[in-house]
Amino acid sequence: MIHLKTGYRYIAWLFLLLCSCGQAYAADLISPLPVRNLDPAMMRFFDPTPDSALRSYDHAWSFELNQHYATVHQYDQLPNAQLLIDMELYVVDPVMHFALSDGLELSVRAPLIVPSSGIFDDAIQSFHGWFNMPNGGRQYRPNNSFSNALNHKQGAQWQARNRWEPGNIELSARYHLAGNQHWAIAGLTAVKLPTASKSHGWGSGAADIAVGFVSSLQQGDWSAHVEGWLIKPFASNEPGLQYKQTYTRGSLTAAYQMFDVVALIVQAQGGNSPYRSTLSPLDHPPFLITVGLRGSTAYGWGWNLAIVENITQVTTQDISVTAGIHWR
Repeated sequence: MIHLKTGYRYIAWLFLLLCSCGQAYAADLISPLPVRNLDPAMMRFFDPTPDSALRSYDHAWSFELNQHYATVHQYDQLPNAQLLIDMELYVVDPVMHFALSDGLELSVRAPLIVPSSGIFDDAIQSFHGWFNMPNGGRQYRPNNSFSNALNHKQGAQWQARNRWEPGNIELSARYHLAGNQHWAIAGLTAVKLPTASKSHGWGSGAADIAVGFVSSLQQGDWSAHVEGWLIKPFASNEPGLQYKQTYTRGSLTAAYQMFDVVALIVQAQGGNSPYRSTLSPLDHPPFLITVGLRGSTAYGWGWNLAIVENITQVTTQDISVTAGIHWR
């Protein structure tokens, strides 16, 4: 175990590292936060993390490692739920970017998923009680319990296990279409590979393909990004669980560069559900609000920290935290 004083030294060292003055890559500093929808039923399909059209293409490669921790509680009805998601979820999200030219970048994402029963149910229920907030039915389940299960009366089903799982690998590309150092438009395309388990509820069993765009504008310390996607899933319909021919995703991001090396970022992400089912919780449009910071340090290192809250209370995580580093 680390001694308390030693722990404080590590924290102080980390703080100095994150805030150290150095070359601040402004285009990366004001990029959207790499936030994901962590509702397991939505993770079965492609759900993009917002991007920036101003992000630099002038490095042969760059790498980012994001980590997400979420609490999720979802069901269609209790005590006899057909859909029951009750867990805390840790996702390790490494992404490698390759710049092939001055205007073309390829990316590979290969996430790992770590579901667990968690430890925060007591604190969340107490918090809801203090502020007289809806409890989302948590009182009907034992605290710190685990489930990710669908047992549809018409036949579709999955049953997750409390263990490490590979997520769906994503291949994507961003191509600069027009712009300068203050504004830009880029085209986006992506393929989600069916590498996550369908029987455990983490994958749809088929690939998704997607096309989109992102438009970015920077004026002084302020910047904004607008992104939109059209996504085609190839999952086969199941009894009682139908999938749409296409669905959409989009995001709106505002960033303010407070210091040379730190930016405050607020973003909204949403779209419509890929499901057309007889279980109404799966059909709600997901919507997330994120507030966080991005920072740059010397030697090409950067970091991000964000808190994510849902709006619809369904088809999104209840609340989550994202922390990450990137370098090139």
